[in-house]
Parts: sequence; C-alpha cells; structure tokens
Amino acid sequence: MSTTTIAIDELRELGKQVLLKHGATEREAEIITEDYLDADLRGRSSHGFTFFKYAVAAFEGRGTYEALPIDGSYLQVNGNSDLGHIVAREAIDRAIPVLSERKVVTIGISDITRFNCSGIIARYGAEKGAITLVFAYGGSSVVAPPGGKAPAVNNTPIGIAIPYTDPLFVLDMATSERAWGHLTLAKYSKKNIPAHWGVNEDGLPTDDPSEVKWLSPLGGYKGFGLALAFEILGGALVRVPIGTKGPGKNRGTLIQLIDPSIFGHTADSFREQVTSFLAELSEIPTTDPNQTITYPGQRSEQRYIETLNSGVIELHQSVIDYLHEQLRTKSHPTN
Repeated sequence: MSTTTIAIDELRELGKQVLLKHGATEREAEIITEDYLDADLRGRSSHGFTFFKYAVAAFEGRGTYEALPIDGSYLQVNGNSDLGHIVAREAIDRAIPVLSERKVVTIGISDITRFNCSGIIARYGAEKGAITLVFAYGGSSVVAPPGGKAPAVNNTPIGIAIPYTDPLFVLDMATSERAWGHLTLAKYSKKNIPAHWGVNEDGLPTDDPSEVKWLSPLGGYKGFGLALAFEILGGALVRVPIGTKGPGKNRGTLIQLIDPSIFGHTADSFREQVTSFLAELSEIPTTDPNQTITYPGQRSEQRYIETLNSGVIELHQSVIDYLHEQLRTKSHPTN
C-alpha cells in the first residue's frame, strides 16, 4: 500500500474538520485529533491516524456521561456511551482539586468509547501533578491464553505516568505481545510478523498477520495473569461486563490518582529522588556503545520533538483518502 507525506498542520486540520462534521465541539475535535496525532508523532503508529475511523465511529449513538459527586476518595462516572477521550480527562479534572487533601482518588468509569491510548490519559494526570495509573478494559476478548484455541481476555492496556520527571515518565503498554494495530499495519505492508505475536484459529503461532485469529499474551502465563487482573480492575470493578459477556464497543476504565506527598515527600524531594534514580540508567554500560538505557517516555518524547520539528508525517494514502471522503459525506447532527 502506497504511503504519502503530509504536513502535520494539514493533517491536524483535516482530522478536526472531519470530527466537527460528525458532531464534535471545537474542543472535542481538537483533543481527539491531537490524541491520534500524538501517537504518530511518538512513533506509535499502531494507534495513530490509520485508526482515526474509530474516533469517527464513536459519534454514532453517542450519549452524555454522568459523574456522581465525589464520595470520600472515589469518583464514579457512568459513561452512557460518551467519548472516552473527553470523559477520562474531565473525570481527572473533577478529582484533582481534592487530591491534595485526600491524597488518593480512585475513578471508576463505565460505558465509554475508546480513548485510544492509556498512556496519554496517564500523561494528562501526571501533568497536573498526580502519579496516575490507568487500566483500560477494551470491552471484548482478543487474547488467547497460552495453549488456548479461543480468546479469554482483553489485552487491557495500562498507562502509568510519574509527575516531576523530564521527559515525563509514561509507561504505555498492552498485556498482549502487540496491539491489534501492529498486525493491521503488517497486513497493509504485506509483511510477516514474529510468530509469538498471535495465533491462528487452531491456537498455533503464525507469522502471517492475515492468519492471526487471536493475540498472544505478553510473556506467556505472566502476561495472561496480568491481563486477567487488569480486566477485573478496569472492567468488573467499575461494573462493566467482562469475558464472554463483554459489551464490545463500550469500555470500562479504572484511574487512580496519587499525590506524591502522600508519605511525607514534598514535590521537590519526590522529584529529586525519582529523577536521580532515572538518571542512573544512562550510566549503565551497554553491549552497543551507540545506545544508552532509557526509561519509558524518554525516546518517544525525542521522536515527538523531532517529527514535530520536521513539520511532516508519513501515512498510508488510504488514510488521507478516508479523511477527504468523510468531509464529502453528509454531516451528522451536533450533540
């Protein structure tokens, strides 16, 4: 499939205009477009504009979320099929003002559409000064257990972000060997994949992405165990059906915000301890003298800056064609 180079500003504007036409407000269009663009800029093309169609589809049957009053140290949000990108951020915004007093606030969100990356939501909380953990149950089973011929769990992505680090520490990962997006991109490119990424309908590893029926868990039974635990936390705990009863499109999310001063730190003392620890990584000898050890978020921030400064990004031509096609279709009513 052919690729094309497009100016970042042009792509950003295309995405915004498509979402506005499908009923987004100006703010919603900016946030959602930036989330997909951010993935591409950071080298996470498995969650980039190739999959922008999911953002557009989220406006079909969209409802309005309801956030209950904060009760002690927890906040419950009924998503009502509202936009995950927006609901997750606004839930964090509601919790942050009470965090300094309560030290920990746990947010349970049910029935939202996808927000693309757990890491970007964790980043949002960390930028406001909170250690942020995000468990995002995807609503359906896509991962087969080791030796299994059918799926048992979602690949529930997690995001963990630590404030006061520079670049910001952001761990963003699924509990499968790779997200579905990687297989989709491999099919587009007609490239084989490592056989441990997924299994065929017989439960056997395959290097042909078109034959993959289910994803494989990260690290075998260890990753499978994490996937089970995270599905319970991000799904069952927030009252979203899981396993074979999963709702599909709509999802659940557990977000935990922790004040770094909870055990007696000041912002400065926490920053000093964490950043000095992370700085030690670069001093570790490596087998390749041209490489250094980095922490999660460090290399992606470098890619982000370099790509942004270049002013252009490379995408499949079909992605650009899709965006233009959406602009030619009939508008959806504004919510």
